[in-house]
Amino acid sequence: GLVVPAALEQTPFTFDGAAIMSTHPRDYTKVDSIVSGLRDRDYTAVPCYGIHPWFLYDVLTSSEEVDWLAELKQRLIDHPDAIVGEIGLDGNRWVEVEQSDQTEESIWKRERVLACPMELQRKAFEEQLILAVELQRPVSIHVVSAWGELFAAFDSVCKRMKHKHDQIEGEVKGGQRKRRKTKPKLLPPKIYFHAFSGKAGALPSIRSACTKGNVPLEDVYFGFPPAIKNFYAPKTPKIMKEIGISQLLLETDLEDATNAWDDLKKGVAGISEALDISEAEV
Repeated sequence: GLVVPAALEQTPFTFDGAAIMSTHPRDYTKVDSIVSGLRDRDYTAVPCYGIHPWFLYDVLTSSEEVDWLAELKQRLIDHPDAIVGEIGLDGNRWVEVEQSDQTEESIWKRERVLACPMELQRKAFEEQLILAVELQRPVSIHVVSAWGELFAAFDSVCKRMKHKHDQIEGEVKGGQRKRRKTKPKLLPPKIYFHAFSGKAGALPSIRSACTKGNVPLEDVYFGFPPAIKNFYAPKTPKIMKEIGISQLLLETDLEDATNAWDDLKKGVAGISEALDISEAEV
């Protein structure tokens, strides 16, 4: 998320606003507070609600009897301008746990497992995508070492939404089926791949998956926050060039405002150098 410091207003750069992400239901009120503060200072601020895969297991195993999906849906309904995020899949977030089948001979007392089992991640991710499609909200997606799972989730959501649209069409009175003027969105109307970690070779598959969901490619975006090491990887300039300036967004991926503006400036400089354009053009 990004908290904008008051000192921002003294900088020589233009800043219009920001999308403020949540990662857990406990963030929702914080997001509301930050958004309210930004709007009071005449910035554009977009609230974002969703559950990040790093914190999903905590939500699913919480002792509080709260329907997290119903809570998320109601919050999105109450905030028509909100988007769904940050959600996604992570195949590289590990935790250590006690081994369940220890033997006296075993020297290994702990084992490493995903912070949240991938099957649970997939289910929660798909349900949040479905909400975004039904309410026609953009999404911000986190994907690490789980691109195959992402494509499978997209396929599943597309099939579910197509089935739903077909059912609705079949219920037209008198059995008269009206031909659609436009293809219905089977995936969220706009998709942002936050802190993109894929290779340039993955872009065609990503674009193909979005196209199958009837999402125009001009509504598919990517970000490279300086806070993440991928920003400095040798492959990144090539990927930025392949994506193009119109589909790149600036982001910080910071929880603290202290270095937010410096990171945004680093982002501008990195894109400028990669695309061989001026910082003003970025």
